[in-house]
Amino acid sequence: MKKRISLLAIAFLFLFASAAQAAPAKNQGKIRVYLDNQEIKFQAAPIMKNGVTFVQFRPLFQALDYKVNWNSANKQVTGTYLDQKLQMTIGQKTVYVNGVKTSLQIAPFTDAGNTLVPLRFVAEATGLPVKWDPKARTIKIDREGAIDKATDEVKKLYHALEEAGNAKKLDAAMALFHSKSPVLAKTKEGYQNQFKYDLHVSSDVWDVTVAGTSIHAFTSVTLERSSGPFTWDVTLHYENLLKKDASGAWKIYDLNQYDTEYLAGDNLLDANPKVPEAELKAIRESIDTQYKGFNEENGPLLMSVIHPDSAFYEMFQNSIAEGIFDEVNFNLTAEVVRPVFFQGEETVVYIEETDDADGDIINTTSLYWLKKTNGQWLIYDVLELE
Repeated sequence: MKKRISLLAIAFLFLFASAAQAAPAKNQGKIRVYLDNQEIKFQAAPIMKNGVTFVQFRPLFQALDYKVNWNSANKQVTGTYLDQKLQMTIGQKTVYVNGVKTSLQIAPFTDAGNTLVPLRFVAEATGLPVKWDPKARTIKIDREGAIDKATDEVKKLYHALEEAGNAKKLDAAMALFHSKSPVLAKTKEGYQNQFKYDLHVSSDVWDVTVAGTSIHAFTSVTLERSSGPFTWDVTLHYENLLKKDASGAWKIYDLNQYDTEYLAGDNLLDANPKVPEAELKAIRESIDTQYKGFNEENGPLLMSVIHPDSAFYEMFQNSIAEGIFDEVNFNLTAEVVRPVFFQGEETVVYIEETDDADGDIINTTSLYWLKKTNGQWLIYDVLELE
């Protein structure tokens, strides 16, 4: 026997069915965008259009550390960060990433006076992965993950540079630089000079950032003499730009050495090498001749003990020619003169100096590096200690 359903019951069924269908649309909240764990705030809510999320361009670019430029005449948005440049025009699907033309699925547009751009395209063009959570209606831009991955790549590359440096393998070191690097010739020359010495190479990596198709990083390379000819121990500080080569491997594209830190460790300062008495006397005579040249304002005498290959040679010549002795008085004396390195025709001398020419006593501690040339000890370099 068939059951009869009243018209009232049928009406209720239609009512509940309509409410159930409408509920998802009603409960959909606004889309929230996060850069790592920090929400990016937009004055206008993000809009999803044909599956593509659009957001205000300025808050997004600024959160990603891009400098923003808006050309109202051309309706063009430009974002720049390090060597990266992203350009897009309102109403046009064609965009330019570092000058390379590509196409969008949907063009940027304006809505209620706000300029909106496709979020995923912008984030991924800056080298950052994007994850959409449809249930939570959240978009997460993973900059921390991208930076961690990039840091690993830079550390891996610099570890290979350490190995090449310690083994004095020029080809292995140069293979880690991009074939189109503007610093190839200069870098090769630097390694050729470095490999003249027996050095232990170590490195450090910090402050890595991702910028589209590039990695930007700060690094330091420490070179410590282990044997052989003398040279200062140094830490060289670099600003790096890495790019992928044709094979997809990360390589150093550009390298800027912005600081040199000279190291004088206890192993050097506490050393007490045996120096023949005649050599010690000749070394002291050269040091005293330098002081006499300064104190008596005798330029030729001063220059007679400066090594012609020294960086000080031209500097002293120019200073003397420009009248330094007319402007500055000297009364230099050495309180302590103690060799800390002596090998063949090279020596390093620890010296505590005093200058009281103008009544004020100035004390300095320095390491003098001298080289023996034509039987005379000449001052090649001076490192002032803190």
